[in-house]
Amino acid sequence: MIKNSVTMHRGCFGACSFCTISAHQGKFVVSRSEKSILKELEFIAKSPNFKGHITDLGGPSANMYKMQGVNLEICKLCKRPSCLHPIKCKNLNDDHRPISNLYKKASSIPGIKHVTIGSGIRLDLLQNSPGEDEYVSLLLRKHVSGRLKVAPEHTQLEVLDIMRKPDFKSFEKFKKTFDATNNKLGLRQQLIPYFISSHPGCTPHHMKLLSEELRSLNIMPEQVQDFTPTPMTLATVMYYTELNPYTLKPIFVAKTKAEKDKQKSYFFWYKNPKK
Repeated sequence: MIKNSVTMHRGCFGACSFCTISAHQGKFVVSRSEKSILKELEFIAKSPNFKGHITDLGGPSANMYKMQGVNLEICKLCKRPSCLHPIKCKNLNDDHRPISNLYKKASSIPGIKHVTIGSGIRLDLLQNSPGEDEYVSLLLRKHVSGRLKVAPEHTQLEVLDIMRKPDFKSFEKFKKTFDATNNKLGLRQQLIPYFISSHPGCTPHHMKLLSEELRSLNIMPEQVQDFTPTPMTLATVMYYTELNPYTLKPIFVAKTKAEKDKQKSYFFWYKNPKK
């Protein structure tokens, strides 16, 4: 998978509370030139053992390529940790057309039969952006290798705000488009959502509501994790202090094995249908 994948950019301006990418790669996205990316693809395509499948054109979030502030002087003064939360910054260039054009050029290189996106995409960045419809159509028609990864992380707004993630409605909106496109084209692609339990601020009640929401959408999650403190993250500060550092108000933190196991169990409603 890694051998035939190409990294297009690094850095992330999403600044999720539990993620260290912006700490060790930087908040500002640094993108390679189109020429450099295509040159590497041509090199891979000529390799003796290459079978024609590029397994990823991506980065921390695959659809952040070439994205930065419209006015970089404003960015230099900005103190917001995230360009996407609580709302998308008006100074952010979130145009998806350069990515779509790159996908087309990559697919036209002799020897390349398939280009699929192995990295996850950020839905709140995608929605209401220039080139959104073209990108979604192109992605779902030609660049999903059976499964597409997205990361709503939770369903409840109280927890999502602490995580610096968008309202779950953004996932629901995309899922409708995903399902409709698959039905129209006769495809059997899967949407793989990532979720986290026991995140600071997440109570058993929040997980119960999550379970009910997933059940109503008939989502049977596989890619789930129980929160683990990670150095340099806001969530780790909340985990150890049991405080929201912005409000200094106490928050619930699941720490014991029993508490964490209980929260994680709510993901698997389909294994305990009477729960």
